[in-house]
Amino acid sequence: MQIYTHPYHTLSQVSTPWTKGDKIEGYNDLLQFEKDMVDLMKKSNGIGLAANQIGITKRFFAIGSDTFDTFKKNAIIWNPLIKKHSKEKVFDVEGCLSFPDIWIQVERPKQIEVQYETTQSETKTATLDGMESKCFQHELDHLDGITFNSRVSKLKWDMAKKKAGKK
Repeated sequence: MQIYTHPYHTLSQVSTPWTKGDKIEGYNDLLQFEKDMVDLMKKSNGIGLAANQIGITKRFFAIGSDTFDTFKKNAIIWNPLIKKHSKEKVFDVEGCLSFPDIWIQVERPKQIEVQYETTQSETKTATLDGMESKCFQHELDHLDGITFNSRVSKLKWDMAKKKAGKK
């Protein structure tokens, strides 16, 4: 399992829903796959990792950080969606494992209400705020074939790339 970088083709593809019968190539054990995906995210210093970043166009992602309220423990989120978002928006710096060393300010709703499925096929809801909200939105964008460079102006993007090149 590896993280693909932009412009890898799956990063711009809209993912299809995950169904219980779906298989993941190279894995007979879904729990082992989840562990490997979370381990890859953590080893890469990420707090989120979408399926299409590892070449799978299904609707799931890994998320987790001990600074989060809902996802303190790393988890795989299946078929996530945003039910509601606040009118209040915030600008905050984001990075992406598929765009190494690039950091840019992105505007997103401050708070979101989400729905998702667990590995045990339970449907859950949560209200997310702050960094946790931003991370969920960023990973969900990936599943919709949207990368964070499309959330900013060409000028801002060019400046961020130039700055990354100076490191």
